[in-house]
Amino acid sequence: MKILHVLLTRLAIPPKDYGGTERVIWALAVAQREMGHEVRFLTKANPNNNPDVQLYDKSKPIHEQIDDWADVVHFHWPYDGELHKPYICTEHSNAELAKEYPINTVFLSSKHAENHGATCYVHNGLYWADYSEPNLTNPKDYVHFLAKAAWRVKNLQGTVEITKRAGKRLEVIGGKRFNFSRNPYFYFSSDIGFNGMVGGLTKDKLIKNSKGLVFPVLWHEPFGLAIIESMYLGCPVFASPFGSLPDIISHDGLGILSDSYTKLSEALKDVDKYDRRLCHEHAKTHFGHEAMGRAYQVCYEKVIAGETLNPTRPKSFGNVKALLQMRD
Repeated sequence: MKILHVLLTRLAIPPKDYGGTERVIWALAVAQREMGHEVRFLTKANPNNNPDVQLYDKSKPIHEQIDDWADVVHFHWPYDGELHKPYICTEHSNAELAKEYPINTVFLSSKHAENHGATCYVHNGLYWADYSEPNLTNPKDYVHFLAKAAWRVKNLQGTVEITKRAGKRLEVIGGKRFNFSRNPYFYFSSDIGFNGMVGGLTKDKLIKNSKGLVFPVLWHEPFGLAIIESMYLGCPVFASPFGSLPDIISHDGLGILSDSYTKLSEALKDVDKYDRRLCHEHAKTHFGHEAMGRAYQVCYEKVIAGETLNPTRPKSFGNVKALLQMRD
């Protein structure tokens, strides 16, 4: 099978240097090549002169830039135009405005699909060979937050409250100690460390030496790469039950889901009871690039056969990004 990925951003090569969506697409391409498929990309940039990359020409319509090479085209945004090839679209985020999606749109979790009036979803996966080996036996005495701290929906403030009640040191990955833009905050406590926006081995080291991820998000998380990265490196997860979280934290041994700050903080006090190896193996098995590749293969085969991925066109009514509430 010949697969063309269309993503109107720069390509994830090498994947460690790029954002979450690009890392997922790169992992998917690795899986597809391992399955014997040919893979190419249509993107806005090609910083490493990859021969499998075709540069997007903004002066031409998309359909004029896609030739007969591919058997199936995979858009990583909701393309809804004419095309002479079978295609699917993956929606990687939550809709801000009311809109209708192509019928062959794939979402990232069961709740993500449900919130857009759809049934088709494929969980994200990552290429675990790009990550460090997990620390399964002797983590240090802290837990971590992994997200853009300035985003209100990621709920750094709630994370600080949970860890304070539990008496745990917190390391924040994804923000500075003081923020005066949106979602302003500032923390002077020596029990909170701020590590800025870090990646690669620096991020891996902070995560794998942590006792757990605290993730009380205030929206329906479409997926959450921070969760599977943390689990792969050995961390149980203490999070709100919104969006994709029930799909990922599918049983008690992996952590706890609750909309109660009290319940999460009480569970965090007992963080050492969780099996770090179980967390690692679950992420490795269910959220690696191979599992994602197999799931998308089913989608490709359906559209090539003339079937649709959803019974009707998915729709969003513009309220998917609404702020959710936690209890005390």
